[in-house]
Amino acid sequence: MCYTALVTLSQIDIGEPTWSEASEARRHEWRNAIQGMLDEEVLQIRADAHRMTIDATEQALHLTLHDADQAMLDEVHIPHDRLAKHIQEYVDLVRELAKADGSGITRLEALDMAKKVAHDRAADTIERLCAPFKIDHETARRLYTLLLTLRVDTTRLVGLHGHRRVR
Repeated sequence: MCYTALVTLSQIDIGEPTWSEASEARRHEWRNAIQGMLDEEVLQIRADAHRMTIDATEQALHLTLHDADQAMLDEVHIPHDRLAKHIQEYVDLVRELAKADGSGITRLEALDMAKKVAHDRAADTIERLCAPFKIDHETARRLYTLLLTLRVDTTRLVGLHGHRRVR
């Protein structure tokens, strides 16, 4: 069985076998990322979309939009290599942030800003790749977060969530 989050007009499903093969901790990460995407004040996606399914394979992430009658509206295939450099950069910055704890506020703020910039660049790529879905930048940022958690076991990354407050 896969996880389904439901709000007024949208839901996101993580397909099998991805869901059933994951640890409970990873499923928790996915639920949080999905809830972040489905926040009514944030989500911007084509108006006739009711449900998105995400299936992860060895080669790609497959995203499909469905209407309220479950008819397919559009699909996007994102080969893993299209996100690989973004994921590597982001994970490296998260690891640097974890190591830098205690090395001074200036360094932490610089790394945190770099993490935000990396997240924005990844969102730009997601926005282009998912053009048929008509998502905005903030939705692309949140979708990147979800896709990142599908590709990387983020439960093992210290410092992944949130950003430090810059003075």
